[in-house]
Amino acid sequence: MIVVGAGGAGLAAAIEAAAEGAHVVLVTKALYEHARHRWASAGGCTWKTHAFNAAVAPDDSVAAHIEDTLAGGAYAGDADIVRTLCQGAFGLVEWLEGLGLRFEKGSDGRFATRPFGGNGAPRAVHLEDRLGFHIQRVLGERLARLVHEGRVEVHSGLRATDVLLDADGHVRGLEMLSVESLEILEIAADSVILADGGGTSMYAPSAASTDKTCDGLALGLRAGAEAIDMEYVQFHPTGLASDVPTYDGMPVEEAVRFDGATLLNGAGERFMLRYDPLGEQATRDKVSRGAYREIVEGRGFPDATVRLDLGACAHVVPERYPALYERLCLIRPGFGGSAGTSVLAVRPTAHFLMGGLRIDSTARTTIPGLYAAGETAGGAHGANRLGGNGLSEALVFGRIAGRHAAALGGGTGSPAGPGEQHIRVTGPYRMDVSPDGACPEVLLQLLRREMYLKAGPIRTASGLLAMTETIAALDERREKLDIASGPRAAAQVQTCLDLENLLSASRLIVESALLREESRGAHYREDFPSTADHITGNAVVHDSGKLLWKPVRRGGGRVSDDGGEHSPGHAGEPRR
Repeated sequence: MIVVGAGGAGLAAAIEAAAEGAHVVLVTKALYEHARHRWASAGGCTWKTHAFNAAVAPDDSVAAHIEDTLAGGAYAGDADIVRTLCQGAFGLVEWLEGLGLRFEKGSDGRFATRPFGGNGAPRAVHLEDRLGFHIQRVLGERLARLVHEGRVEVHSGLRATDVLLDADGHVRGLEMLSVESLEILEIAADSVILADGGGTSMYAPSAASTDKTCDGLALGLRAGAEAIDMEYVQFHPTGLASDVPTYDGMPVEEAVRFDGATLLNGAGERFMLRYDPLGEQATRDKVSRGAYREIVEGRGFPDATVRLDLGACAHVVPERYPALYERLCLIRPGFGGSAGTSVLAVRPTAHFLMGGLRIDSTARTTIPGLYAAGETAGGAHGANRLGGNGLSEALVFGRIAGRHAAALGGGTGSPAGPGEQHIRVTGPYRMDVSPDGACPEVLLQLLRREMYLKAGPIRTASGLLAMTETIAALDERREKLDIASGPRAAAQVQTCLDLENLLSASRLIVESALLREESRGAHYREDFPSTADHITGNAVVHDSGKLLWKPVRRGGGRVSDDGGEHSPGHAGEPRR
């Protein structure tokens, strides 16, 4: 079996599949070893996450976590998937401790937890504010042992480009592209897990690593899988505004707002209380819209930002958030030492795709043998992801996907031999180029700017319709690109593929947003500002390529036309 992606979801899938006896081939555009992690544009997202939700506190419960997740997602989430997520998150703690991770605990021996917006109780377990880093470390160490034992192969520098299907529409393998040599390769497999991360890098600013370009989503769609909930895009309200690309869009942790950090507009007013009685402690969608509205209506600062004042909590940042403190000291020398050094320019930053490939509670997509986990998949978060649920989802469904995908191969356990024996080179990559064509980097920058303005935190029909025209024009220009020769060629080919996949995802975001004529969670239509109780469906892309409504029960459980519950079925003839 093949796992695409080396973040939390991918590593969890590989480890669980190997434990079930499967021989696993893990492929990734670049393997992120924990020792080489830096806060940069590349490097995955798991390691940047400082906590995840699990109902481990004595006064908390899995049932409360389920209800908070459904309510936070405006009841657009799949109830079965949400239940699986919250139950699995509880078990994650023991699993990770078994791998050698040690969470922070209080003097009473109980797990230390932090609050996130939308959670009825503090339930984010953590280790300083570097939990994701340490999770990647222990998962990477376990993976290294499995590689040494011959149970897992790792091939970096390979970009997945197509899921290969047999005549019956079942997965038979994967096509890949070497990012350096531009050779096309194929590998046979009984199952494929897409765990490469979704990514909001069709927006700027974005908190996503720039190599998260919706590859898995695009692969699934090309194979004929269904996608769901693509209109729901989460914006983190406090993304740092910086002239240094490495730090621009970096989220300033949500928990600091619970420690007393406040948002101020250009007049020095604490504006969030006008938008929600919880102020800065409201859910991410509400805080993002409040900040965005202040900026677009001219009440922000001249650089199109608002300010996050950490003055009330600057004294606790070094101890509670050491990773954040280190970064802030690089960005703002002398942070917290005098007046003004703890005030940061921030703006809503594209952060997370709630939508993705449609899966059931076993992480199975609508294509036999194809699984998805993490941000590549949709259904767990509904209209709005609660802070702390992203890493939980990646690990829970990565493990589930690994177990179920391994079962398709019968658990052979023994490697097929060195990778070169079952990875076949089929030829060089070729694409048409035009000396009069556009530069792919320029088109990508245009897409990112226009998506933020026309399909961002606040949307209108006119803006969305204009964006459909922009996407169509960019798609047409994508057919005629000017690619450099020599050393730059390989990198530019990757940018071309980035653009293709991000245009595909952007089209679904915009079309789904037009279809949903209401406001729900992170999807806010200024021309339809109310939540319409009679609109209880999910926008689903079928293998015909059309967007349709799929009826759902309030609370998220999908129902069939006759009222019975059902899981996603298998697609018929694949669309190639």
